[in-house]
Amino acid sequence: MGPDPRPDRTTSRVPYGIPGARSQQELGQSAFGTRGLAFASSLRSHRRATRALSCQLLNQLLADSMILYAQYTKYLWLVRDQTFFGLRPLLDRSATEQSELISLLVRRVQALGGVPTLPSQVGELALVSRPPKDAEEVPEMLSRLLRAHQLIIGRLRDAIRQTGSRGDNRTEDILNDALHRHKSQVSLLADYLDQDTEESA
Repeated sequence: MGPDPRPDRTTSRVPYGIPGARSQQELGQSAFGTRGLAFASSLRSHRRATRALSCQLLNQLLADSMILYAQYTKYLWLVRDQTFFGLRPLLDRSATEQSELISLLVRRVQALGGVPTLPSQVGELALVSRPPKDAEEVPEMLSRLLRAHQLIIGRLRDAIRQTGSRGDNRTEDILNDALHRHKSQVSLLADYLDQDTEESA
């Protein structure tokens, strides 16, 4: 029996030096084609735009959260009277939750390939107003905190809608968790404010 006339596929010379492989151009044309390559490019562009939008929304919330955290920290130090003994744990717990939310937002921005809001940028980006330097009465403190929470809740709902519509489910989950925490803090603040108003009447 004579030698096998078929070429040895492990040593034959083929395009791009891949033993036994078909032409890369042929493979690209048959597997993807012009439409397939255009679709892949469009998909990559959509993902980049989605990540950029999510980073923008998260960084805005991050700036507002930093201001809110600073408010809680300031008010925690200002409340000294034994009359407000029950308020201190509330403020301390809320400050801790805001710190945790800030960490979540920072990590998500980084995971998306973005740069988190820097402390030096907070003043430019934050929509939540900073508290005055002078001390405030407790009802005024709580009202200011409630207004900040309500503003952030509105932005959270908008961000959840936008990230959900673009398929960024992980960011949407983080924002939903943040929304739940803000609503819980609003409820606690409102209850304390109502109780304090009743006792003062």
